Amino acid sequence: MRKFMLVAGLVVLLAGCGDDGIYGNYTNQQYGVRLDIQKDVIKFRNGVFTVKNWDESQKPIYIARTQNKDLGSWTFKIEKVQGGVVYQGAVFKKD
Repeated sequence: MRKFMLVAGLVVLLAGCGDDGIYGNYTNQQYGVRLDIQKDVIKFRNGVFTVKNWDESQKPIYIARTQNKDLGSWTFKIEKVQGGVVYQGAVFKKD
């Protein structure tokens, strides 16, 4: 029984502390702009940005280096806040 409890406790610790990152759909209430953040793509306004890599070393700030067919290389600096994210000073609430 002790081994089972030890394994169960280890599984809980390895599962994380509830940090689900910043992936998801967000909306800015003021401007009605949508921001869809996924691991491999970010959709913002009418653009689709392919994520080349993520820098999560400055949490709660996440930096995504992306590529867009029209704009070329683009860097998203997104801060995770309570109930959403902040991008370029605009607050986006999680849907």
